[in-house]
Formats: sequence, structure tokens, C-alpha cells
Amino acid sequence: MKKIFKQTDLICIVDKDGNILYYNNYNDICNRMGSDEVLGKSLLEVYPWLTRETSTILKVLDTGEPIVNEIQTIEVNNDFTVNAVNSAFPLKHKSGLLGAVIVSINMDDYNDGSKRRFVNELVSNLNAKYTFDDIVTKNTELIAIKEKLQKAATRDSNIFIYGETGTGKELFAHSIHNESKRYNGPFIAQNCAAIPDSLIESLLFGTMKGSFTGAQDKKGIFEMADGGTIFLDEINSMPVDLQVKLLRVIEEKSIRRIGDNKDIPVDVRIIASTNERPERLVAERKFRADLFYRLNVVNVEILPLRSRKDDIDHLCTHFIKHYNQAFNENVKEIESKAKSFLFLYDWPGNVRELKNCIESAFNTVSGAQIKIEHLPKYIIDSVSSSKNETTLNDMSLLELMDNYEKKIIQDILDKTNHNIAKTARILKVPRQTIYYKLKKYQISKE
Repeated sequence: MKKIFKQTDLICIVDKDGNILYYNNYNDICNRMGSDEVLGKSLLEVYPWLTRETSTILKVLDTGEPIVNEIQTIEVNNDFTVNAVNSAFPLKHKSGLLGAVIVSINMDDYNDGSKRRFVNELVSNLNAKYTFDDIVTKNTELIAIKEKLQKAATRDSNIFIYGETGTGKELFAHSIHNESKRYNGPFIAQNCAAIPDSLIESLLFGTMKGSFTGAQDKKGIFEMADGGTIFLDEINSMPVDLQVKLLRVIEEKSIRRIGDNKDIPVDVRIIASTNERPERLVAERKFRADLFYRLNVVNVEILPLRSRKDDIDHLCTHFIKHYNQAFNENVKEIESKAKSFLFLYDWPGNVRELKNCIESAFNTVSGAQIKIEHLPKYIIDSVSSSKNETTLNDMSLLELMDNYEKKIIQDILDKTNHNIAKTARILKVPRQTIYYKLKKYQISKE
């Protein structure tokens, strides 16, 4: 711990609203104000070039989840950028989220030899946190996807993951790395949408001193990930001209830093993902077809939560156990009426939204049971607007699930003009299952 604080350039604590409570500026080259001057000020007031999307500590406030060893490039102005390794952690109590703390190390300050060794050691030992055991599901299709990726992980092919926001794409990427022969190597996750277009090339491939104003000799994440895995999330946000350079890296297995004239060999496995259908992105020329084909060696689609509601009960049990430990509570279950609302809600934010919903309930629950009044109001309002509450009170959970299943099958049948084979393919079930459900729910062609 002493080693970390000796090499740290900034330690900052903010409250839940992002106002600075503690500020220890060892070597914060972005801000020359003293500690007393910034206390009580908003983080975005002290660092006006940051946003909630680019600030590590504000992302932690928004998600409630820690971010460890995130490599971040910040454009302070047109002539000045900073590259840092940031780790931020939420500060929680039984009453809920209190704030967050961040420690930051400036990667550009390589004059100090001990810091250079420390940063290189830190970056070179970035590790994936999750394994396939952390992916909670009883859904047969998602289990099949896990098995497919577990097998693919042991090879060295590139993998492409499509899934809506919150479905767990990064969780799968971590798991693939930890299952692979590269598990002892670095794992670096980078959201391509979180970096300005003007900075992403230098972040990926590195720079040579003098290549542009303020540029220093520094590695990009491809060099840092040598021998390991890179996860490029929202890769479709990458500028098209840079997609061409990435294609060359895949083909040549080497990179060239900005301002350099020599190639540097790299041995990196790429896992890429999008939250939009890649075929449509290719058709709309937002994503190069040749790059897509290079990355799409193994491909999977992670189901949204609304399409695997059989997992909701299992996930709720998992999150209740997690927050019982985190908040020192003893919640046993969710009452049936509250659970009915969870099954009827569409979950546009997917598993991440469900997890936040359970955490929200833990901040108001006072007994062993989560009740409907403990759920976020927006979920209750959304379900109530589409379903009459009297109907909910009169129906069991099993009846509500049957109604939902019947509606899904009827909707797909309408889209396929009652084609049983197509409906079975879309729902990924045997045709016999569709025939059984038609009889069970008395669905007939009108």
C-alpha cells in the first residue's frame, strides 16, 4: 500500500453528487489549485474537460461498481493530453452510496525511474476479473453460448460479441481471457465510444516523441497487451479510417506508433463487441465489412433479459446474496406481487438494470422481504401503465409467465405469417415445442 501511495499522483474523494471532499494533489499536472481551493467544488468544475462518460470516478458513482486500472487519455486542450492509470471505488454504507474515491497515476511522467518501473509493472499485470462461473443463468440458450465460448476460448481465434447494453458482453470477454492459454498475460478492455476520435489512434498504437505537440515516447494498448487479450467494446464507434489501420494490425500482427517508421510485432487476441447488429452497421457503411469478417471468426449474440425471463428469479437470488453481504442485511426473498412486476417489466437496461433495481430495493427494505413499495417507481409505473393492477392482483406468477410466453409466440407467428418452422428457428426451439405451445395456449391461425 505504501508503494502505491508513493507513486500516486492524485487521490480524490467525492460525495454522491460529485463534490470534492478530499483532495491530495501530489503531482496533478492537470490542476494547479491547492487542496483548500477545490474542497466543496464539483469535480466537473475543477476539471471542466471531463464528462460523466469520460470521468472514471463519475462512472463509478453512476454504476456503483469499482473500476480498476483503467487506462485513460484525457484531452485537456488542443495541445495537451494526459495518459493515466485510474482506479476508482464506490464508498457504500447501509444507507446506500456515499461517494467514491479515485487514485490516479500519470503514465506520461517517465522521468522518475521508480515510477516508470511501477507503471510498467501495473499495466503489464492487468488481469481479467471474471470467469464463466460468474455468468449466472439457467437459460438453455445462454448455457449453450457459454459452452460455445468456453470451447472457443481455448483456441486463439478472434471473437465478435453482439448484445444490447447491459447484457454482460465484458463479463464474457473477461471469462474468455481467463479460460484461454493467454490467462497469465494482460487483459485490456477499452470502450471505443469513450475516447475522442483525435486520441484513439495514439491510445491504441502509441506515439513517438515529437510526432505532434506534447507527444512523448509511449506504448499504446496493443503493445501493453502483447501476449494477452484486448477487448474493444463498441468497436463500431471507431472512425472508419482507423478501422483500416486496425485491419492491417490484424493481418500483419504488428503496429506502428504515430511518428515512427518501423513496425513493432504484437501478439494479441482481439475480442470485439457492438450493441447494434453488426450486419446492419456493415450495410450502413458504419463498420467496414473486411474488418468485420476478420473479427467475426467466432460470433455470438447475447440475449436481452426480456428474451430470457426464466433467468430473472435466479438472478434476483444471486443479487440478493451479493447485497446481503455488501450491506450486512438478511433479505430472504421477493414477495410474489413484486416479483410479478419484475417479470412483466421489459428491462431495456438488461441484467445491469436488474442488479441496480435490487440494490435500490436494499436501500429502502427494512425486513426479510422485498415488497412492491421497495421497487423503483419507474418500474412500477411502466408495468402499471401496460397492465391493469387488478389483473396483477388476480393472477399467480405462473399465470403471468404463461401470458408472457403466449404473447411472444403469438407475436412471432404474426411476423412469420404463422410459419411454424420459421417461428421455431427464431425462438430457437424444436418445432414440436411450438406445436405443444399452440395447443396449450389455444393459438390458432386467424
